[in-house]
Amino acid sequence: MPRQRTRTPEVANGIAAAALEIVRAEGADGLTTRRAAAAACTNIAALNQLFGNRDGLVNAVALRGFALLVETLPQAEGPPREVLAAWADAYRRFAADEPALIDVMFARPLTGPIPPDHPVHECRRVLVDAFAAHTGSTDTADVEALALGFGALLEGLATKDRHGLLGPTADARDRAWRLALAAYADGAAR
Repeated sequence: MPRQRTRTPEVANGIAAAALEIVRAEGADGLTTRRAAAAACTNIAALNQLFGNRDGLVNAVALRGFALLVETLPQAEGPPREVLAAWADAYRRFAADEPALIDVMFARPLTGPIPPDHPVHECRRVLVDAFAAHTGSTDTADVEALALGFGALLEGLATKDRHGLLGPTADARDRAWRLALAAYADGAAR
């Protein structure tokens, strides 16, 4: 009987899915290559060949996190300012529901390029289009910078929100989000 292959895309998917669940349950500190391999019913050799090392595995979890985030974002329809507000609301909910995953996605740089067919590229395109429509700008570099800044604003607000630094009440936190987003959108439109 031929030996079963242990370095297939299906095995890689199983390992990445197991690693994602470990991160969700325990944070990145709980993720080890041994635990992920065991949870995926495979071995360390297969994991290392597929992901290189723990950093490669954490990178795979981050990419899955970005794909999950993109799935939660609403359709980009309507006035640009409403699109941006809807995206901010969706991001805020995702960050509150997936704090450990957000940490993995943003607390460290990705190791290696994002695959060209990854959903995060569509997310970026929609944000750039929304800012282009909102500002009326045709300067691609400026519009892309505004979209990146908006993402950084959302990340910063979500981090502060999670650590209780936006105010003592839900109303205060909502107000901080609302005012920061309005100020950014107003500034971008100028």
